[in-house]
Amino acid sequence: MDWVEVTPAQAAQRRYYGLGGWLLFFYVLAVLDFVAGFMTLMASPTMQRMHGDNHTIVAGLGVVQALLYLPFIVMTPMKHPLMPKATISALWFGVALTAIVGLLTGPMAMMVRIVAGVVFVSLFQWYLNKSKRVNVTFRHRVPAEAGTSGAEPAS
Repeated sequence: MDWVEVTPAQAAQRRYYGLGGWLLFFYVLAVLDFVAGFMTLMASPTMQRMHGDNHTIVAGLGVVQALLYLPFIVMTPMKHPLMPKATISALWFGVALTAIVGLLTGPMAMMVRIVAGVVFVSLFQWYLNKSKRVNVTFRHRVPAEAGTSGAEPAS
């Protein structure tokens, strides 16, 4: 899809501007995952049974991964133009960190988390790059229409 740059004021007048639809759904999931990351600290006995001596490392990984949602959680309501890039970078960093911890701790459960992380981040990156709502709200660009510049007519 071709995109046409518009001013922030013009973008704000578009139907897809703002926090709604799938973006709102992903936002709620991110907040829940943020909270769940800190809940790993409360689940110490369960973590110890699952990960043995590595439970502290895995619990720490859960907290760090929760913190990596902060660019998305903070920048989305602000409609900050760097949100898509910052979110994608932070989430891929989380996948890399999970892979490193998986190499150090070795349980098969970590391998499942790595594969799930790659799939999730790939799909989320695709969404952030292709979504009309994300493009209008954060990148201030709208779909180009055949034969028009895509800009709002002057009133």
